[in-house]
Amino acid sequence: MEENRCPRCGWPLAELPASATVPGSAGSRADYVRCLCGSWLARVNGVVVGATRPVSR
Repeated sequence: MEENRCPRCGWPLAELPASATVPGSAGSRADYVRCLCGSWLARVNGVVVGATRPVSR
């Protein structure tokens, strides 16, 4: 996954605030971001490692 954009819609992640930040082991940091498309993104040290499907309406 590209670390600078949402893998679902391509929105730049630099424009989205982190919703939650969790310190990890060995100095790593995980944060969770809600994209404008509705997808939740999980990042570890700024790299997207997972995403949910956007909410259908």
